[in-house]
Amino acid sequence: MANGKQFQMPGSSWETVKKIIRAYHAAQEDESPTIEHIAGLAGVQRPVVSMNNNFLRASGILQEDQNKLTPLGVRLATGISHSNQSLITTALQDVVKGYDPLFRLINLLRARGEMKTEGFRGEIILLGGLSQDARAGSLIKTILDLLQESQFVEINEDVVRFKGFYVGDISCVADEGSHVKTSTDSTAKQVLPARSPSTSEAERTVPIPLGVGRLVRIELPEDWDAAKDLPKLVKMLQLSLGDGEDTK
Repeated sequence: MANGKQFQMPGSSWETVKKIIRAYHAAQEDESPTIEHIAGLAGVQRPVVSMNNNFLRASGILQEDQNKLTPLGVRLATGISHSNQSLITTALQDVVKGYDPLFRLINLLRARGEMKTEGFRGEIILLGGLSQDARAGSLIKTILDLLQESQFVEINEDVVRFKGFYVGDISCVADEGSHVKTSTDSTAKQVLPARSPSTSEAERTVPIPLGVGRLVRIELPEDWDAAKDLPKLVKMLQLSLGDGEDTK
């Protein structure tokens, strides 16, 4: 349970869920697309679409009152349709950060750094209220595949690791003293890709999670240039949120 609402989980494999999202995108210009029409476009049976719709709506991918994608869903579907992994990753990160049950899982892993896969699977079972049956295993795998493609986590053998929050090539992690630590380790994987310039204020607002239900939002200027402006942003965060000392 999260915020009094049940964890609405996908009902199919992650690959099938992406097919359904892509089908919704293909029908986006239709006035009132039906579930049957979406199922035909996706090449699946109607119940397969229906069993995934609660998750798609709860996670902000599908609109609440009609069978059409939200702006976030359109971004994700566009990335899927064009095999653009950077766009898929960015959109999935926003899905995870905006859907409390998924965000809770990420924050749990963030707090511990890494967990045994079996233990992490147990947390998914608890959040989803899953029973011990054959179907539970496939639902858990879908969540793991989604989180792995979001690049918030990596799964190696029997360990799930938190990869961190990154902007460009510099990691930004707030410590207990509210200082901003930076790192330019070339081995670090980029988790939060640098955003492209956009005229949309919503797309220029970057959420930085500080914990469950705690977000800091930074609005980037329309002419944002990561290479030029990112070092200035990090420095200003140090000055604004720190204690006046220069942290390195």
